[in-house]
Amino acid sequence: MLIKLKSVIPQEFRSLVKSKLLRPLQRQANHLLDILSTEYNYRFRRQEIQKHLEKMRGRPQRLHIEGTNICNAKCTFCAYPQMERPKQTMPMDQFRRVIDEYVAMGGKYVSLTPIVGDPFVDPHIFDRLDDLYQRPQIEGFYFYTNAILMKPEVSEKLLAYGDKLKIHVSLGGFDRETYKNIMGVDQFDRVRRHIESFIQIKLQANSPIQFVVSIRCPLSKCTGDFWRKIRTNQVKGVLALDFPHYGFDSWAGKIKDEDLMKVGLEPIQKPYKKGACELLYMKPVVLANGKVNACACRDVEAKLIVGDLKESTLAEIWEGKAIQEIIERHERGDFPEVCQHCTWYISIYNQRQSTILKPLLNWQEEDANEGFRLY
Repeated sequence: MLIKLKSVIPQEFRSLVKSKLLRPLQRQANHLLDILSTEYNYRFRRQEIQKHLEKMRGRPQRLHIEGTNICNAKCTFCAYPQMERPKQTMPMDQFRRVIDEYVAMGGKYVSLTPIVGDPFVDPHIFDRLDDLYQRPQIEGFYFYTNAILMKPEVSEKLLAYGDKLKIHVSLGGFDRETYKNIMGVDQFDRVRRHIESFIQIKLQANSPIQFVVSIRCPLSKCTGDFWRKIRTNQVKGVLALDFPHYGFDSWAGKIKDEDLMKVGLEPIQKPYKKGACELLYMKPVVLANGKVNACACRDVEAKLIVGDLKESTLAEIWEGKAIQEIIERHERGDFPEVCQHCTWYISIYNQRQSTILKPLLNWQEEDANEGFRLY
């Protein structure tokens, strides 16, 4: 009887029921489990966890560098359109110094996606890629892009970094209207051409370069000819897909839930906050002006500045008092304002979600662990 019922109930209806009924229950259950994990580890394993984390303070797992904080899209899910701090580009001599200091600390992995900004707006992007690729100490680097400027000639040049580079393309839809509503610009046709061209160039060169299409639209909008082409290439192993498993965050309160839901995007549920956020131990960002911010993810106005490379070295800043004070504030429950509103936060005591103490096999897997919560 169950088999017969499933055969007559449309797949779309079954998916709708699952989405409307089961997903909210699953989210509530996961939230409860997060609370239990956090409380248990905070109460009974706090000193043990902090002891392990102190051993990791010698260097960040990854370094984010703001080559530029300028973007050419106005995405609904991003706080860039609201950013008030100056738009800047980092000079190459400063970039080289940052990498020199990070390598001296034992650093291996670099992200060219800072808090905001598209790498192809950066006039020095290929100089930066050349510098990273030529350093044997740097084992991997990656960036996110909207692919608006990723023309075929750009794609061909990217293949030169294939064994170290991973490219993520944030894609706001598989039709022009959906894309325009979510990305804030009418560039769907151009982006589609650029993605299809990159796939073709990668196949012709048999390049090992990693390519990820990160879905930035409701799953119900994953339809049509372009979607089928993407799925076919995923099955063939040409590219990978990131789906919105967690939803979209608030960018520390700058993005309202209603604005996300208006275009069909699901907001992240507010996390249970107790203890320090794991990002304070993982990956600072060096801003284009040379200042170092403790959070490389959602502090769009850079309110958590912990040092200036014009005055101190990266190692001195990473092990300095300023970032330790933020960690201690988190531990006391005295969260800075930007952290109070953040929905990206993951407690170091929430072992269900935190990746900071899990074995790091390689940079690709660590990157994948972040799922869709990036941008």
